[in-house]
Amino acid sequence: MYDLNLCVPNITAQKYSTDNRFLLLKNYLYELNETLSFALSDKTEGEVRALRGELQRNNEDAVSRALELKEQSVKKFNELREKILRTAEELQTDYNSRIEKTEKDILSEVDKKCVGKSEFGEYVSSANTQLEQMADSISLVGESTEEVKTELEFYKNTSRAEMSVQAESIISSVEKSYQSKAEALELEERISSRITQSENSITENFSNELAIFSQDLSTVGGTVEELVSELDVYIRRGELEKDIYGVEIGRSDSNIKARFTNNRLSFYQGTSEVAYISGSSLYITNADVLDYLRIGNSSQGYFLFDTTENGLEVRWIDGN
Repeated sequence: MYDLNLCVPNITAQKYSTDNRFLLLKNYLYELNETLSFALSDKTEGEVRALRGELQRNNEDAVSRALELKEQSVKKFNELREKILRTAEELQTDYNSRIEKTEKDILSEVDKKCVGKSEFGEYVSSANTQLEQMADSISLVGESTEEVKTELEFYKNTSRAEMSVQAESIISSVEKSYQSKAEALELEERISSRITQSENSITENFSNELAIFSQDLSTVGGTVEELVSELDVYIRRGELEKDIYGVEIGRSDSNIKARFTNNRLSFYQGTSEVAYISGSSLYITNADVLDYLRIGNSSQGYFLFDTTENGLEVRWIDGN
């Protein structure tokens, strides 16, 4: 246990000159840094593992609570939407379409908007589709939004799809986000996927973000943003590096990635290749065998390296 002095010295006293105030603050920060470094360096490997495990469990609990909160919010959103549409005192639907032509491009757009109001709140639904054609590219965008507003709560559900065809590449993306706001809590989830196709590769990206914005009562008018989870996954096919073709898979929460090429299956940790399979052989930098290791085959016999209460046992097992 370490006693940390977190009290900033009183540098506003009139008896201190500007240079002395700066020196006092500098000494305080130096002493605090040394104390923290000493305290953290004294942690054993077991304590570090325990801290990591506790952080992981807390993150898993937060994700579970956030997903449960989202399910409840989506259920309430659907219930409010049905109640508003069923008892709407005012219901209005608008359609709008237009086509614009110029010397360089053609723009086509279609809009639809529906508004319903009742004693339960206001429901707004809008959809938009836009097609833009130019000399060297074509862009298609579709977007739809649903909103429910009450005196105390607000819900928003947005879906968006976009496809862009250009001379060098084709890009297709789909995104869906959900937001719910109450007096002291805001939840936001965003899921998206993207496919980029170029002349020498195809890359698929998937991302999922789940965040909670909660009102912090210990501050005056302040808010605290808690990013519960963030995940990015990608699959790349084609030219991975110069003159190297294959498939590569990775994700943002791990520095491990796998790569499939025509002559080997490789596993990378960061930028280092730590293991690969080529032909009928496995090559690996380090190996941890948790139970037993068998060398040979059942028909001709094999050596069995086994872990027991007495330690490592090596036995020869005859073949059939």
